Amino acid sequence: MKQIVQAMENLCAKGEHFALATVITRNGSAPRSTGAKMLIKQDGGIIGTVGGGMLEAQVQELAEKMIRERRSIIQSFQFNGIDAATMDAICGGQVEVLVEWVNCEDPQTIKIIQGLQTAINQHQKAWLVTNLPAAKTGTMHAFIQQDGNVMGDLPQGLTLEAITETRLPGIVQLGQQLVMIEPIDISGSAFIFGAGHVSRSLAVFVKAVGFWTVVLDDRGEYANRERFPEVDQVIALESFTDSLANLQIDGDSFIVIVTRGHVNDLTVLAQALKTEAGYIGMIGSRRKCSLIFEELRRNGYREEDIQRVHAPIGLPISAETPEEIGISIVAEMIQERSKLQNFTG
Repeated sequence: MKQIVQAMENLCAKGEHFALATVITRNGSAPRSTGAKMLIKQDGGIIGTVGGGMLEAQVQELAEKMIRERRSIIQSFQFNGIDAATMDAICGGQVEVLVEWVNCEDPQTIKIIQGLQTAINQHQKAWLVTNLPAAKTGTMHAFIQQDGNVMGDLPQGLTLEAITETRLPGIVQLGQQLVMIEPIDISGSAFIFGAGHVSRSLAVFVKAVGFWTVVLDDRGEYANRERFPEVDQVIALESFTDSLANLQIDGDSFIVIVTRGHVNDLTVLAQALKTEAGYIGMIGSRRKCSLIFEELRRNGYREEDIQRVHAPIGLPISAETPEEIGISIVAEMIQERSKLQNFTG
């Protein structure tokens, strides 16, 4: 999403119109889910994907037509087993795709695109609401910021509460009108405590799969931009004591504990268990984890607290090197992120 929104802003800055394709429904073995997007430029260039293969080629062709005709359309695409094989879908299926011409001369459109860019850059929750076009109406959008501020007009019958409780892209029917609600920030925040070898490998993978990524350590020679140029924030702590005090931790937060030793791991974990973090993982052997858990019990933590901890952290893939361990951890994070989104969606 970030790459597409950046491209939208760049194109509008040049006054260059484009089309945006969004998967709104899917049935069967379609390759991309609701909310998948692809931007199509006037020269035919694309950013993002709605599934690849034959489907993507057909959407691209339709998008070029929408740019020429300056209109939007919802188109159903059906593909059989042969078509599906080109998209790794195997069994075939059906998708409905909204293909809309985006007018870069419209002030409201520019304002919403800028709002999207700000929300993504500042890692703020936000929602895009789209009135899906009927036969004689165009596409209309509203943008809702984290503080409740609304850009554009909300469809009649749709409340702010209903929008802000939405965790996954989906369609709502309001009388005869179909409305699509898309949360902009659903990737979660990852707070990686420890800036050693595992953290250095892990941070690259965590950022690559869409987490807002923060690395924290009490050693300035480790917690710095030279070691972690790709992450969103690096924090050099005075100590791991009270290290979560100034962090915004909620149900979309992932706390990863990979510090350099038993004492620091215990210090961070004890704090993490007092938060609402959706995921808490700690590195270490089963024996080390067991010792830490025993210490927590002596300090009054309950079994239900300890059951929240993924330890030893990561999926069991016999990982040994820092890179392999990083992959095992991020794979587990992706798995748990999917569970959280499906549970709360």
